[in-house]
Amino acid sequence: MSTSPSPGNAFFPDGPQMRLPSIAFLYRLECETTEDFDLGAPHDSGVIRSIVNITRGSLKGPRIEGNILPLGGADWATVIKGTHSMKLDARYTVRTNDNYYLYIRAHGLYRPGPGTNYAKQVETDPTLIPPSTISQDDVEFFSHLRIEAGPGPYNWLNGLVCLGVMSCQDGKIWIDAYHLTNFPGVKPENVVAKA
Repeated sequence: MSTSPSPGNAFFPDGPQMRLPSIAFLYRLECETTEDFDLGAPHDSGVIRSIVNITRGSLKGPRIEGNILPLGGADWATVIKGTHSMKLDARYTVRTNDNYYLYIRAHGLYRPGPGTNYAKQVETDPTLIPPSTISQDDVEFFSHLRIEAGPGPYNWLNGLVCLGVMSCQDGKIWIDAYHLTNFPGVKPENVVAKA
């Protein structure tokens, strides 16, 4: 078990003593997308709806391997005009190598990291086209992943709180998925309805 105390303990010494949760690796996802198109900013609000179709992708981890269905998903992001800051809303379907289906929904954010060269370039030129390769040194690029699986060997995915750590390389998107746990080293259990 993790013994690192939560930073919250210093603010609330009279409450329960919490510890930081652990994270456990689930899989790495790599995907390719079409060029985005946008619907513009409704009511000239400055918030633009950008849509990017996912054309292909694969994921692989210690307990799971599969492929994103062709044209099986997209990201319906909202972009704040001139900032390169966006909220992500991606949904896609994965078929595992043993022919089960997973529905994955990712809510997240992408924005230039504070004080980075990327942030300074956007500040200087808001019309700058986003780079095709970015790293964790350039951006805040994370997502909250919700995974739905039916009965079978992947039912355990239904009970997890997952985090995606993201980057882009040559236009491809890479996501390392982790789940939070208070029980490091213990495999998650299935979530099964009881009568």
